[in-house]
Amino acid sequence: MSKKNVINYIGRVIDYQKEAPIRGAKVSLRTDDISLTSYTDLEGIYKFQISPDKSKNVRAEIFVEASGHKSYGGFINLAPDKKDLGDIRLGAPNNQQSTQQTNQQTNQSSSRQSKSDSNLTPVIAVIIIAFFVLLSLSLRSSPRRSPVYDRTPRSDSFDDLRR
Repeated sequence: MSKKNVINYIGRVIDYQKEAPIRGAKVSLRTDDISLTSYTDLEGIYKFQISPDKSKNVRAEIFVEASGHKSYGGFINLAPDKKDLGDIRLGAPNNQQSTQQTNQQTNQSSSRQSKSDSNLTPVIAVIIIAFFVLLSLSLRSSPRRSPVYDRTPRSDSFDDLRR
């Protein structure tokens, strides 16, 4: 295969819990026309070189085997314009492995996060208001020297002062 007449597809295999790349994982790709095997490098990246005529909108089956992890099998779509096959997460619950599923989870989690942020806003406002109310009450009731009222009659009139 000439280098000019191939498409380089890449992807990555990572541990679901640790979010760490898995090196040395065996990644197999199969379609009706091709059967390829690749191994992940230190960064968990695998590569497949496929001729464009064999990768035009083809549904491929992908299998991943890695020491210490449950094997994974799934389907991907090969297209000449989409060369990044995404992440495969080994050890994920319910076989949620692909990048598309991960992106959906991220979008859902950020949606949940924004909803929880909007729920926190009134709580924070109430806390701030309560803080200022308590602060004003504590300043108002702080011990001050109140004026002493003398009940004895005084002659403070202007006429009395002139004398």
